[in-house]
Amino acid sequence: MNSETKNCKNCKKDFTIESDDFSFYEKIGVCVPNMCPCCRAQSRLSFRNERTFYKRPCDKCKKSVVSMYSPNKSFTVYCYDCWFNDNWGGEDFGLDYDYKIPFFEQFDKLWKKVPKVSLIYMRSPGSEYTNISADNKDCYYIIESSNNENSIHSYWIQECRDVIDTSFASKCELTYESDDCYNSYKLLYSKGCHDCTTSYFLADCKGCTDCIGCINLRNKSNYIFNESYSKKDYEEIKKDLNLNTYTGIKNFREKYEEFLIKKPRKFAEIIQIVNSTGSYMKNVKNCKSCFHCYDAEDNKYGVHIWRNAKDTMDCDTAGRNVSLIYNSINAGIDNSNLTCVALCWTCSFVEYSMYCFNSNNCFGCVGLRKKNYCILNKQYGKEEYERIVNNIKNELKEKGEYGSFFSNNLSCFGYNETPANEQFPLSKKEAIERSFKWEDTERGVYNKETKKIEDIPDRIEDIDFEVSNEIYVCADCNKNYKIIVDEFSFYKKLDIPLPRLCPECRHNRRMKSRGPNKLWHRSCMKEGCSNEFETSYSSDRPEIVYCEQCYQNEVV
Repeated sequence: MNSETKNCKNCKKDFTIESDDFSFYEKIGVCVPNMCPCCRAQSRLSFRNERTFYKRPCDKCKKSVVSMYSPNKSFTVYCYDCWFNDNWGGEDFGLDYDYKIPFFEQFDKLWKKVPKVSLIYMRSPGSEYTNISADNKDCYYIIESSNNENSIHSYWIQECRDVIDTSFASKCELTYESDDCYNSYKLLYSKGCHDCTTSYFLADCKGCTDCIGCINLRNKSNYIFNESYSKKDYEEIKKDLNLNTYTGIKNFREKYEEFLIKKPRKFAEIIQIVNSTGSYMKNVKNCKSCFHCYDAEDNKYGVHIWRNAKDTMDCDTAGRNVSLIYNSINAGIDNSNLTCVALCWTCSFVEYSMYCFNSNNCFGCVGLRKKNYCILNKQYGKEEYERIVNNIKNELKEKGEYGSFFSNNLSCFGYNETPANEQFPLSKKEAIERSFKWEDTERGVYNKETKKIEDIPDRIEDIDFEVSNEIYVCADCNKNYKIIVDEFSFYKKLDIPLPRLCPECRHNRRMKSRGPNKLWHRSCMKEGCSNEFETSYSSDRPEIVYCEQCYQNEVV
């Protein structure tokens, strides 16, 4: 089938369905979507609260817990220990499927009844304050992460150790305030770096050691602002920069940003890609419009597609040996044949379900563990299951809904609690007009600080108070925050000044520097070059953007 242009029912903009898209829809049997890829992503993301947490009591054991559900929400919420306890199960709330009632009405009834888990993590000793994560040890407030140890305030890190304020990183150690870095050690305030050590403020550098304020370097040592120095001179200049003081860091950051804007950037953060478009990609083949994608093949319109993910479309987080996943969020870890699911791990042939684990052949289920052939949490024999599921699919296909994600009003979260608001910002009025919810519960604590910003010493060695006993105030949003003992030990070990921003503002700064998960068609800005490409740098941004060939000619 040839490509076709359609008008999005949501944003009313035209979008194209490619011929290979039609092939995928036919293979998994869903209806052709009537919304553009961005609107489909916006809808999915409105169902995921990653990092907006509250205190509320567990509705089972009554102890106070940290939860992604605000205390004013009417859902039943269990703490982690109670939710994963064997003394109850999602099947306790099973419903008989009623042919006379639309499927989504029945699912809505089940969805509201089944208890929700306060935070979701698996096999993570000493890491209770984490979410959508697995296989971590002694970690604190890390999100969408796995196989890490002793790490704090980080987002999407894998196999890292002793890192703080780090995002989209793999196999890093003693890394701080960095993004999109791999196989690096003692790397601070850096972005897009591989195999770098003991360096500050690097961008797109590889194999560099003892460098400060550099961009586009390869296998260099003792460089400052892309200029080479002797080891002795490098150390003297480094000392004069006072990078172990808050004032020194602030002043250098300003100079570094002025330096960066004059240097060319590659049109996308990509390494070893074949027939693919997007950014932040490594070792991928046939991946189109994907962001933060690595070791993957044959995926489209995805974010966080990683480690042997194959044949997925419209997914936000799919990885670790998954295949044939469509229009889903957090469908990771040995999954296959999933359609329209949220947070279903180690499952296969599961559709329109949420928070299911180690289950197969389930349709319209919530909170099941180790179950098979279930519809609305009720178990059936194989033949009856297939007959009822076929009936539901026919109902949805007749309405053109099969393959569309859940309607916005089914989400448990306010739009402003979800990453949808990061990628597609809306005001409260705009969100409600588009049938999203909004959460007005105040988050965080204000005006309780015991240390003013001006009372914090410029250098950590000059502190004469118990850091973890004090309450601080964010220089940006004015919210109060604390510094835990392990966090302070990290700062002291690396001689880093105490942060003046709260963890959330530090996270937002890193996310803003990445740019949106969106592509624009542009031409190379190198004079005399006519190469064109798809890039996440919009034309109104100030960066100098080069094609691959021109960029490689500039790399030192």
